[in-house]
Amino acid sequence: MSESFVEPQDVPIAELKERIRQAERLRQPLAPVPASVLAVYRYLVGGDFEGETGEDPGQEQDVFDIVVTDGLHKIKCLLSPKLNHLVHRNELCAGCHVTLHDLTLRYNEGDVQGDSFIIIKDVKFRLGTFSSDDPDAIPDWSNALPPETGHHPLTGRWGHYLPLWNNEDPYGEQWELQEAEENENNDPYADFDRIELKKLASKYKNISRPYPVVVGRVLARGRAHHYGKPGRDKEKWTYQGYLELGDSSGTASMVLWGSTVPALYNKLEVGAVVKVENYTVRQGFALRSRPALHNTQLPCLNIELNINSRKPAAVVTVVPDNQVDPEWDLPDVKYKFVRSSELAMTEDQAIVDVLGLSTFVGRWERLRRPMCPQFWQSRWVHVTDQTSAVPMVLQLFATSQPRIHDNITAGHIVVATHMRVMQSTVGREKKKFVYLTTTRESQVYTTGFHGYHGYRTEQALHDLADWLQSGQARQCALKAVIGGCYGYPPLPPTLEEYKAGQGEEKDVKVTPLHHLPAELSSLHYCEGKRLVVQGTIAMVTYMPHPQEATDREQHNNRQERENNRGQLQNDQEQQQNNQEQLQNERERLQNDRTVQNGAQTASTSTSTRPVPSTSHDLSSSDEDIFSPISERLRSRSQERSPMTKGGPVTRARSKDMDYQWQPVSLLKRPGRKDMRKAVRVFEEPETEDAGPKRKVKKKRGRPARGRTDTTAGPSGQQESAGGTSEREIDIDIELEPLREDEDQAMTVNVIQLPPALPRLTTGRLHPLTTPRVWHPRHSDLAREALRLQTSELRPARQDNTRVEDMPVPNDESYYIITLLGLNNDVAVDMLFFPVRNSDHRAAYSHDHDGSFLAMLENGGMAMNTEDLGLPSHEELLDVRLVCVLDCFSHGGDNVELVLNRAYRVR
Repeated sequence: MSESFVEPQDVPIAELKERIRQAERLRQPLAPVPASVLAVYRYLVGGDFEGETGEDPGQEQDVFDIVVTDGLHKIKCLLSPKLNHLVHRNELCAGCHVTLHDLTLRYNEGDVQGDSFIIIKDVKFRLGTFSSDDPDAIPDWSNALPPETGHHPLTGRWGHYLPLWNNEDPYGEQWELQEAEENENNDPYADFDRIELKKLASKYKNISRPYPVVVGRVLARGRAHHYGKPGRDKEKWTYQGYLELGDSSGTASMVLWGSTVPALYNKLEVGAVVKVENYTVRQGFALRSRPALHNTQLPCLNIELNINSRKPAAVVTVVPDNQVDPEWDLPDVKYKFVRSSELAMTEDQAIVDVLGLSTFVGRWERLRRPMCPQFWQSRWVHVTDQTSAVPMVLQLFATSQPRIHDNITAGHIVVATHMRVMQSTVGREKKKFVYLTTTRESQVYTTGFHGYHGYRTEQALHDLADWLQSGQARQCALKAVIGGCYGYPPLPPTLEEYKAGQGEEKDVKVTPLHHLPAELSSLHYCEGKRLVVQGTIAMVTYMPHPQEATDREQHNNRQERENNRGQLQNDQEQQQNNQEQLQNERERLQNDRTVQNGAQTASTSTSTRPVPSTSHDLSSSDEDIFSPISERLRSRSQERSPMTKGGPVTRARSKDMDYQWQPVSLLKRPGRKDMRKAVRVFEEPETEDAGPKRKVKKKRGRPARGRTDTTAGPSGQQESAGGTSEREIDIDIELEPLREDEDQAMTVNVIQLPPALPRLTTGRLHPLTTPRVWHPRHSDLAREALRLQTSELRPARQDNTRVEDMPVPNDESYYIITLLGLNNDVAVDMLFFPVRNSDHRAAYSHDHDGSFLAMLENGGMAMNTEDLGLPSHEELLDVRLVCVLDCFSHGGDNVELVLNRAYRVR
């Protein structure tokens, strides 16, 4: 019987090693073992990896240790390098259910003290995910060996693990802050021989060792640098950390080496005062750049203070602020904050500091380094201040502050220091786009991590805090979004200008469309890549935002209500006529009673009344028996109120001053199982003119492209019959329930594709492909959604909210464009998100004729166009396009393919 038909066995983790040992002795295969993954750890291949494991690493440079559990115990195993691609694509990750196949037990026979460990050579995935309220509480199996329990790799001599997705961030328990040990010799107030940096730089070659104590303030800190190489594991800690130390005489570099980096790096924050002993001095490294400090009065000294763990063992003590001696005369950290209105006039490549309210926080993107298998990790962030409505665009790379970066979200204060100004000119018009990117010394802070840094006394921060209490700041926060596909600066609108921006070669590398699947399958988790393909458009499908369908439904409901009201008015007029006729009949009958006797009067009255007699006039309640329409409307009004399901929606800012926007209710559109969105409803500020009805802004229906409405008024708003603008209409309690629109997507078929033609589809739309509207109640969910997959399983969240519960912007509709290759051998579906005038994304130019092809070339809608629609068949027929695609992998086979630009080949 083949292995695929062997039933899995629930082998306890505590017995797994013994089961494998017995199976190997008896030369019998071990049945598959179901388990769950608790953690995935990464490190580099050691010098004798093949001798230790019997596995050939091939071209792989990374090794992964996997911690698996049966729910009762856990054990650490080695993943065969042949399965590394499962981790690279984030298929094998913390929390997944797996079935372990082909397990072997391995000893390092060349090491007397070598311990055995399990190697996983094959793994299959099971449905579902594993969760635990306290994953750390799951114990190791009873006979676990030290390498299986500690935070150390199973193979090689490395003393640490690396972060899962980059090399810049600290990772592991060794980096956690530890309380400093009390030592009388390290008392800052004890008498010691102190030397100034300037004197040390001039006489260090003639001073006997150990050198005198140096006391200074950390003026800048560079990100941790990992210089380890595969196969070179003689050093356990291959890290280096640069800091810029300053005193009253000047500034010099202090370099941490080896194990001193995890021990000291997180303690030596910018602004900290340190006392340094047992250091070594050497001349500064000529090829290393120095940070651009704003303490211009201090000379930059060409020496480096080296901090080692041995030969000699340096001692670095952080001096508390309340114990800093004023006689040391240490310099303060200087900042150069640039406001949003000043950024356009700032010199290119200048080093500045910025702060503001974050209005957009993008997802992490991993960029492959050239000629290297490692990755950079970056994200885009927008911050806004009180000086301009145009946000400052920040490109934040990893700065060795993973806890802070993981907590950056919209609606928070973000401070970024030592940022480099980047000015990019695009197109023949040389339109300038300005953004800021991180440098080696950049530090980023956000709400909850500002602490007692020196910028807290800066006037720029106080001005921002005052502005945050204004209504304008609240409106900015209400428009804040997270996630979505984003790129900056935008591309030019013509193919010639795009070629000119590619460098001296001025040539574009075009990927044949049939090679696209291989390119996409090679993407790692959250890797972004830009590709260029060409072909002709075969199909265009317009996917409107659910709110558009809602607006159309409400528009139809409003027209129906107007018709009902008109019918009701006619019924009321008819009832008025009936009432007059009844009154005349009563008067006639009364006159008859005066002539005839009582019996004759009663008989005549009974036989001639057209309607029942009453002793009073008909009231409004009595009119319901004559108007079934009014009765139906009245029953609807009794069943709903203005703030219940189906009621009017308002998105006004609240009145409180501390950004605690309180939601009134949470509405969901019924009948939309596939596109259900949460609608945010905020409390409307009360005014003197507030009436019993609320108003909601309503968009016009989206006609086909090219149509015009001659009934529009001078302001561009269509007038209704009653004179009310259709953009802002009164919605009362008679609002009808929303019905499901069966025709949401609209399609134009340009070319009929053969059924057997290979077609690459984008699959299910990922929740973060489209931006999500941020709200304080979604802060924790937003932070979790924007983070990369963690190495270790985190405790399960108590609430069951999902990213899909966060609403998308009201105008976030998109297209699905099917591109057919020039050889008619393959087709591909691409997403296209047109940039609008009010979008947080920026397009090169909105000045075009409004046609569909012009929108593809410019990336957005024309300024004088407010409606999206479908192109005509004739507009796209046989038009050859060069398409710039932004590819992004969400893990596994879920690859996002977004059309950035489509240039016509003329």
